[in-house]
Amino acid sequence: MAEPRVVIVLSTFNGERYLAEQLDSIRRQTFPRWRLLLRDDASTDASRRIAEAAARRDPERIKIVNDDDGNLGVVAAYSRLVERAEADYILFADQDDLWLPDKIDRTLAAMRAAEQRHGVQTPLLVHTDLRVVDQSLRTLAPSFWRYRRLDPVAGTRLRLLLAHNGVTGCAMMINRSLASLAAPFPPAAAMHDWWLALVACLFGRVEAVDAATVLYRQHDDNSVGASRWGWRRALGQLGNPHAVRAGLLRGMRQAQALLDRRHLGMSADHAALVAAYASLPFLPPGERLNILLTHRLRKHGVLRTVGFLVNVLALPREEAAAPVVHR
Repeated sequence: MAEPRVVIVLSTFNGERYLAEQLDSIRRQTFPRWRLLLRDDASTDASRRIAEAAARRDPERIKIVNDDDGNLGVVAAYSRLVERAEADYILFADQDDLWLPDKIDRTLAAMRAAEQRHGVQTPLLVHTDLRVVDQSLRTLAPSFWRYRRLDPVAGTRLRLLLAHNGVTGCAMMINRSLASLAAPFPPAAAMHDWWLALVACLFGRVEAVDAATVLYRQHDDNSVGASRWGWRRALGQLGNPHAVRAGLLRGMRQAQALLDRRHLGMSADHAALVAAYASLPFLPPGERLNILLTHRLRKHGVLRTVGFLVNVLALPREEAAAPVVHR
């Protein structure tokens, strides 16, 4: 059997502090036949020079994507890389983490097993757990899922995934079928990993591997990060309701973008659920509550779900016609 083509995509932006370590961890993988596509998103530090030096040391496997498009932002940057990745399987890397040596081997084995069960034409996303570490790589939590109180199986069900992404980009692999269906990512995609997880959920499968393959480094410059979930974190969100509600609106606009692809084979039930979620900003609070309860839309855990319900009901109403999909 021919070896699969495996491409890793990495968008860098002002990541000089940890980038060299990350690139070294990729080069130490037990699966050696990979190619890395790296695009720098207009960094003002030494990120590009570090990447170019790595490419000179390993020119067969590390390729720099050069274009004149400047800073695209994280979603568009990863969309660009996925569109250029000629591969059977694509992994996503962040600039500040470290990969455990068997990350590719372990994830690829799970992906190929999933393709045997569901067929290579099925859009598939496989994601793993992560080990949460501090900036010096000291372990904060052996499991990101447990640290954040996430259920990786329930979290791939559409009624939960629409409101709460439980898939971490740097721990996921997608197959060619999913890449072809999901890219290019629309401007309304809230994050590249969330968009890919939703497309896989709607048109294929999302599968979880209960093993950490990444040292998920937490530091002052994390764009997302992984703080421990609990009452203290929940209470902290009460002080910034505008940010919480802005995040909810991004998810609802992302749902509208998903509806634009329903002609690709979305089931009638899924289309109705996505349309219901996308419609929430346009409805009065009573109708919102009815939709939330009827469709059992929620987040991970009771505490998050209560906050979700309160904040959805508090969203300012937008003046437009709500999207409707008839079954």
